[in-house]
Amino acid sequence: MKRFFLFAASLLMVASLYAQNIPEGYSISSANVIYKKLKSNPDGKQVVEGDLVIGRFRVKFNDKTVQETYSQKKSTPTFIATKQNKRFAGDLMDGLFMMRSGEEYSFAFPVDSMRNVQRLPEELKEGFVFYTVVADSVVAYETFAKAERDRLDSLMLAEKNVIMDYLHENHWSDIHREGIYYKEIVEGQGRLADTSDVVKVHYIGQLLDGTVFDTSIDSVAKANNLYNPKRDYSPLEFQIGAGRMIKGFEIAARQMKKGGKAVVILPSALAYGDRDMGVIKPYSPLMFTMELVDLQEGEPLPVKKSPVIVTPTIKESSSTKTKSNSSKSK
Repeated sequence: MKRFFLFAASLLMVASLYAQNIPEGYSISSANVIYKKLKSNPDGKQVVEGDLVIGRFRVKFNDKTVQETYSQKKSTPTFIATKQNKRFAGDLMDGLFMMRSGEEYSFAFPVDSMRNVQRLPEELKEGFVFYTVVADSVVAYETFAKAERDRLDSLMLAEKNVIMDYLHENHWSDIHREGIYYKEIVEGQGRLADTSDVVKVHYIGQLLDGTVFDTSIDSVAKANNLYNPKRDYSPLEFQIGAGRMIKGFEIAARQMKKGGKAVVILPSALAYGDRDMGVIKPYSPLMFTMELVDLQEGEPLPVKKSPVIVTPTIKESSSTKTKSNSSKSK
């Protein structure tokens, strides 16, 4: 009993010393989370093991914001609350388990504890790393994951019809080349571009609804509010087959001659697939207007070695050898 009281007293003393160093306006929980509740919602869903917090967040070192989605209006999947991700007593996981949907918290994590969790500036020797977390909604991760898989599956199944509808509505002849849809505008001169050639291509990248997401032409960038004054708007130079470009773009370049122009549609399997690239959503077919400005032979690409398949040697057993020898004697 005496040991218990001594242990309890030591915990109170540590907690008392810890509390003296916490930022003004913050409290400390029984799990050693240093927190400030900014918005309360007692009727919201409590975060439990395996939940996904959908919302926004901001990370600050002292007064400097280093990462954030806080200013965005749209909620995004932000944190999975699981003890497997726990790093120290009173860390972000412990903080998430305090929250309910519709709530906003600010957490202060000691720099010493955070050094093993994320990269911190060398000059940040003491103090706190501040996380502001908004939990707009809370759902079981498995429920979210299944809904997301179903959504992606439906997009994947719909993509073929989206492409076919576009070709029909825009009076394309269905010219299918190596998995892409190709419409030639200007034939060009000389030979076709080939693997290992270094090419220069002007391009306009669009979604099938007409949204321009990228271009190498400054006037097009300006017209579509994409212009970046720090960017060099000139033909894109790359070596076919070097793997720098999405596969469909390289296939399209190989259909062209110097001076040629074409419009191509790339199925997502030859573009970004199921990845969410911002404007380009999962399973989005892409359309490129391309001009092959220049074509030069490049250095041969390294030959990819086929994997060596080692076949295990089967050793004869003593009984097999005996049978073999007896058959020979006959």
